Formats: sequence, C-alpha cells, structure tokens
Amino acid sequence: MFKAKIKDARIVKGMFEAVSAIISETLLKVDPDKGITLTAMDLSHICLVSLSLVKEDLDEFEADQNYELGINLEDLVKIIKRSGSNDEISFIHDPKDKKLIIEMKPESAKKARKFTISLIDIEGEEINLESLEAMEFDNKVRMGLKNLDEAIKDAEIFAEVLQVQAKENLIFSTTGNIGDMEYVLEKEELESSEFSAESTGIFAISFLKNILKVSAIADKVEMELKSEAPLKMVFDILNSSRIMYFLAPRVEEDDDSMYED
Repeated sequence: MFKAKIKDARIVKGMFEAVSAIISETLLKVDPDKGITLTAMDLSHICLVSLSLVKEDLDEFEADQNYELGINLEDLVKIIKRSGSNDEISFIHDPKDKKLIIEMKPESAKKARKFTISLIDIEGEEINLESLEAMEFDNKVRMGLKNLDEAIKDAEIFAEVLQVQAKENLIFSTTGNIGDMEYVLEKEELESSEFSAESTGIFAISFLKNILKVSAIADKVEMELKSEAPLKMVFDILNSSRIMYFLAPRVEEDDDSMYED
C-alpha cells in the first residue's frame, strides 16, 4: 500500500498545475526510500519536465514497495482544484484496486472529502534523466522569477520566441516585424551567476509561459545555458524537492526537439 500526505493544498495545486501545463499524462513513481517522482516529455518532444518530491518533505509517507501509477494529469488537477486553502491532501493507493484515492480535509475536520481516479496504462518512455543532469553547461544563473516573467511579456509583443544570451551578463531579446526588444540583467542584479563562455539560445515563448506557471509555488529559478543545448531550469519547492525542466532550443529549419533521437 502507498500513502502520502501534504498539509499545504497550495503546494499540491501548484506542483501538478505546473506539470500538467507541459504533459497530460505520466507515470507517478513511488520509491519507499526516496519519495515520489515523475519524468516525462511533451508530445512534441520539445520540453522535458521532472518532479522530485522527497519523502522528507511529505507530512506523511508510507510505501511497502515501489509503485508506478499511470495518471491522467488533467483529471487529477480538476480534482485537486476542488481543495480548500486550509485542506491537507492525501494520496492513497491499494494495489488490489487500479485506482488512486485523493482525500481532502482541514486538519481539524473529522471527515474527509474523498475522490477516486482510475489509473491508466502508460508505456513509459525511456528517459535517461541522470545523463541529462550530468550535462555540463557554460553558464549558470539564479534569479527572481519576476525578471524572467517581464522578459517574456516584453518579447511576446514582437515575436513568439525569446533569445537568451549569456556573456558578462544575461540578455533577453527578440526581433519581430514591428520592432525588437532587449532586456539586460547585469551580474549585480542576479542572485548568483557563473559565466565561463558566451552562449545563445532561442526558445519558444509558449513553453516558457507554461513553465512559469510554477510561479504559484516558487519565486526563484536556477538556469543553466549552453549554445546548441537545452535550457535547464530548476525550481525549488518545499525544503529539498524540486521541479526541473529541459527546454530544447528553437531551430530555424526544424522546430522538433533535440531530444527526438
């Protein structure tokens, strides 16, 4: 049997809404020693998202073995949205039933509202997350999400893409039919920065906006950049958990992701 509880419904909503903005279904993996994880790519193979919810961050966690639960995230989010701001949310799975139970109740309440969602069969993609995490990038910055949000809103006036350039500072820019924009963040304006070589990448604003839905539960982002490589974005949640994205750069002749092969 598997059971996990998080007392802050806002965190649960934020996590799954952020992930479901990129993918619609996934395998939720439960490890008795580590906690709960999921890793999946969008259908176009442009963006990979990975959620790691460590057991120490869960208010309650018990699992007698490893589980892989096929979840329709759109349906799960509809249920989670029914939670109140004071609710604590529990996820329960009994291997005898092909279902996931979601219970919601304020801590002081005697009875919980209970929802049951059917699990689905998913053929999990083989994604070597360890290999991706081991990639070496030329530049690394940490900054407030407000800066990235402003850059995206400025850029979408002119185009559907945002260029991210790192040299001695961080430069967001784009060019369109009616004009162009540039937004420069000096090193002093970044929370931290490590620049070793100039890098440039162009990324789809539609995906960046979906990624920024994580701003409901995070206010900082750590980005790693390298030319002709995906943009790595990490958002810390709770104490030791995180949501991580790898966003493929836009290619002039082919919009497919570099992960396709």
